[in-house]
This record gives sequence, structure tokens and C-alpha cells, in this order.
Amino acid sequence: MRTPKLAVVCAAVLLALAGCGQVTEAGGAPAAATTAPADPTEQVNAAARKLEGSSFKFSIESAGVKAEGVRHKPSESTQLKMTGEAEGQEFTIELIQIDADMWMKMDLGLDPGDDETLQGLADAFGKWNHISKEEAESSVGGLAKAGADAMGTEMVKGASNLKETAPGTFTGTIDMTSNSDLDLTDDETLKALGDKAKAVPITITIDGEQRLSSLVMEIPAAGAAKAQTATIKFFDFENVEQPKAPPADQVNEK
Repeated sequence: MRTPKLAVVCAAVLLALAGCGQVTEAGGAPAAATTAPADPTEQVNAAARKLEGSSFKFSIESAGVKAEGVRHKPSESTQLKMTGEAEGQEFTIELIQIDADMWMKMDLGLDPGDDETLQGLADAFGKWNHISKEEAESSVGGLAKAGADAMGTEMVKGASNLKETAPGTFTGTIDMTSNSDLDLTDDETLKALGDKAKAVPITITIDGEQRLSSLVMEIPAAGAAKAQTATIKFFDFENVEQPKAPPADQVNEK
């Protein structure tokens, strides 16, 4: 199955616009706040670059998944909590990432009963686990972190036909087949969407400081999947406390 990355995180996520032209790579300098480019694509690209250099709170909501968290740019840290349901199983994932260190804990909705193995898993996942960068990138935590880290120029890659329909509001389409950071479907749904997956309606808003403030995708019904709306919001810019590592007595060290 194709795991939803932004629906994770992801994300919530998570849209760095390529529009009519390719966007610069993540980490570029924030756009100047004086005069915004007149071209809609360039306006959104500049707003995405400025988001990358900012601290902010965020929320993500799509079918079956909700996430909220903070990104603190000076310390290169992120904290998020995601809740959702997959194949009828409810889950909660919490993540703290500070530079190269990551801590994660999960409630997978397990009912261990008298099963000692399942009880052990529930106990292990229920505490914060300090995990290596390599482990994080190959686990569910990697998906969650990817959703948070993608908040910037990568999030709008594949967007096109952008038009400013109101001050600070842009509408167009985005190609979900070329943007893995907006991976909100499984393989079956993506296949059922066919060419529709290459032109999913998207609305992007920019605040008064020329930063991305929200993204909304309207994913049409396909196959067994109902139509869904995926919404990502960014707010409380620069009003963010730096995430802290969990207390040592609540952490499983490896």
C-alpha cells in the first residue's frame, strides 16, 4: 500500500509550488517582504520560500487523519501530534525532532488482553523512544517527519494554472503523481483517479506578510474512495516556543 505521507504527517501535511517553472530547492533565502511578484506562480513560490525560513504552528486535516504541531526554525526542531484511522484501527503518533535527535511514541489502539507479546509492544510504544536518524527515516516516524519538513517549496511542486481569484487567494491544480509530499492516497485510489490525479483542484492563500497561510485540495471520488478535502494551515508565525526533549524518565533509550 502507498502510505499517505502528508496525511501524516503530513501532513500533513503538508506544498512548495513548482507551477509553470521549477521551484528552487528547500533552504533558499526568504522572499523579500516589500513587493510581491505580479505573476501568480512566482507569488506562491516566493511565499513558500518565505515559509521555509519561518517558525510557525500548523494543522493538517484530511480523510481519517488530523495533525497539529509547531516548527521552530532557529533550532531546526519540530513537534507534532497526529491522530487517525487506518484500516479500521485508530492510532496516535507523537513526534519531537530537535536537529538530529528524534523521539517518538505511538498508541496503535492495541488491545493486548492477556497476550504478553502485545502488552510488551503497547508498553514499549507507549513511552517516548529515542531513535536514530537512520531508524527514523525507515519508520513511521520518518513519514511524520517528512510531512513536517516538507512545509515549504516542496509542498507546491506540481501546481499549475494558478490564478489570483481574490487578494492573496490563488486557485489552480496540482499533480499528485509528481508530488510525493502530497501523497494523500493509496495506490488503488491513485490508479482509479487516472488523469484526474494530475489536475487536482487546489486553493492557496497568502497572508499580509507574503507567507503561505493555507492550502486546500479537493480530491475527487475515485473507485471505493469518497471525495475528500485536505486542508493545511500555517499560523502564529514566529510566536513559537522551541520544542523540548521529553523527560529522561519517560524515554526508552536504545
